[in-house]
Amino acid sequence: MSDIKSAWEIAQEKANKLGKLSSREREEQRQEKCCLLGEALADKYLSQNDIRIIQGELNEYEVSDRDLVGKAMVRRLSQSLDFKYLDRLAGISKAILALQNTAPTKKALEEVEVLFQEYQQAEKKQRQEIEEAGGQILHQMRISGSAIGRLNLRAKEEWQTKLDQTAIPFEERLKSLKQELLR
Repeated sequence: MSDIKSAWEIAQEKANKLGKLSSREREEQRQEKCCLLGEALADKYLSQNDIRIIQGELNEYEVSDRDLVGKAMVRRLSQSLDFKYLDRLAGISKAILALQNTAPTKKALEEVEVLFQEYQQAEKKQRQEIEEAGGQILHQMRISGSAIGRLNLRAKEEWQTKLDQTAIPFEERLKSLKQELLR
């Protein structure tokens, strides 16, 4: 009967055979853990938009981990900046500033806000041009008045392509600003 070992004893023997982690491996694991925690906290903030999530939960970590978690949060939040979600800009900016309130961060966020405004204006102008072109097409087909409501700009592939092309230079600038936020 003494030859029978428990599952815990077998697992313990296997663990002993593996050996202990080196200090480098432990540090890598700690960094990976902090990165995952930061991303999860950023996602939680994005879904709830409650700044207390950042302030309260970040303080639960050791000082050495807090910086890594905060950087991971900033990275995830900056990745979430997208022209499709203009309504999230203010909340994301507020969260990034709560984590990283430096002059370069403030400057980059101000530039992001200006860029979002410029994009909105360019998209609005492009939409108006497309709507006018669509109206002219309908007019040529002798369709007008109450027969049409509003044009669906995404219905025609050519129009969708024009809208997408409008965003390209703005997305490139946004990408560089996101990199500035990570410095």
